[in-house]
Amino acid sequence: MNWHWINWVVIFIYFLGIVGIGIYFSKKNESTSDYFRGAGKIPAWVTACSIYATALSSLSFMAIPASVFNNGWIMGMAPLGIILMVLWSAKTFVPFFRNLEVETAYEYLEKRFDKKFRFIGSITFIIFHIIRIAIILYLPILALTVALPQINPMFLVGIVGFLCVAYTSLGGIKAVVWSDAIQTIVLLFGAAIITISGIVELPTDIKVFEALNKADKIITPDMFSLNLAGKTLIGIIIGGFLSSIYAYVGSQDIVQRYSTTKSVEEAKKSLYMNIPLLLTSIVIFIGMGSGLYLFFTYSQTLPETVSGNAILPYFVVNYIPTGLSGLVIAAIFAATQSTVSSSLNSVAICIASDIVKPFYKIMDDKLELKIGKYSSWIVGLLSSMLAFRFLKVGQGDIFLYFQSITGLLGGPIAGLFLVGIFIEKATSKEAWIGFLISIFMAFYIGNPMGIMEILPGYSKPQIFEFLISLVIIGSCVVPSWVFSLLKKDNKKRLSVDF
Repeated sequence: MNWHWINWVVIFIYFLGIVGIGIYFSKKNESTSDYFRGAGKIPAWVTACSIYATALSSLSFMAIPASVFNNGWIMGMAPLGIILMVLWSAKTFVPFFRNLEVETAYEYLEKRFDKKFRFIGSITFIIFHIIRIAIILYLPILALTVALPQINPMFLVGIVGFLCVAYTSLGGIKAVVWSDAIQTIVLLFGAAIITISGIVELPTDIKVFEALNKADKIITPDMFSLNLAGKTLIGIIIGGFLSSIYAYVGSQDIVQRYSTTKSVEEAKKSLYMNIPLLLTSIVIFIGMGSGLYLFFTYSQTLPETVSGNAILPYFVVNYIPTGLSGLVIAAIFAATQSTVSSSLNSVAICIASDIVKPFYKIMDDKLELKIGKYSSWIVGLLSSMLAFRFLKVGQGDIFLYFQSITGLLGGPIAGLFLVGIFIEKATSKEAWIGFLISIFMAFYIGNPMGIMEILPGYSKPQIFEFLISLVIIGSCVVPSWVFSLLKKDNKKRLSVDF
């Protein structure tokens, strides 16, 4: 099936609507409270969709179904672990951060430990999200160019990046969360189209579940094994929980959502509303992956040149009817933009509040608002330039690179928050000990740019990707806790009472 101009019209209408949201809310941002927290008046269901869409990137939207396609249903069940994290966050972290009344999550690290940790936490978050935005822009568009070789990837990165920055900078957090809500609907509808289209084209004599079970896609041979280092259900659930700790405890883009509703109960409700959305994620990931597997096993042959992230867009472009295929590609863009816009807004408040504001004795609210808006454009430009660089030098192991960056930058910071919140006796000294050990462990496991090969006899540890966070976070929390036991200090600190 050829790509029709009608599909471009559908995508254009989607982009026009998203930018329209930014323009609409630009008239309602009169303060930093409006711009960064929505003045605490955003409905719980909108915040719920925003948290969901922020976590569900275009990379996940294409990569997880491709993983289900190759490895079976087990790879679509990580949201079960995230649900456990959501329940914990609603009970513990939402009331904790709401009571602090801080502008950023990293302001807590200053109050709990020292100013250096606030700066380190914020800078780490900013660097991580500049890289994350670039990869989120790069990988989906690279996959789309496999299915649509006639489009210019540089042009597409520029357009998508520019529109993300435009509506985020104009409309602030209100534009971000409301557009996220719309993008969630587009995502779910697009996933349903892919699943149904893959299954309805099957020969009449093929029974869906029987065919999947015969291929070991439903229950894999090691699915119920207690081995944590393999593709097992227990490993996936624990890994999903551990890998989401940074997002829900120490990452500004999610923590910021805790303050956008009018009360603690509404904020909790927004997280509880995420549970059915996460369960829906399992259904759509497994549904898309299974539909693609059945289609390319029994109905059509998948070209050898198409694999991985490119499978889904190739199917959409070639086998979904005109109009609907444009809507599904819009869903991929929606997954991209929901993640990018959330990153831009949260990075902007970190730059304004954590990096620039400390240099002023008193910063005018209008100046902080202006710095936040300009920061969105600067970060968007830097990330787009990095995405252009990725396109120029080739793909390589960019996904694995992203995973190592996540562990390297996110794990130690997540450990710091857990130390501060749960280990009451820990002071800045114990936090530094745990943090530095965690940084070393992150480097030792990830070996970025081969730096650890300077150690004699170094061999990179073989750890299941989902469990890397456990090692890195634990290497911060455990030493901090042990050293805190060795001191006598009963001073009350900003922590959670057990």
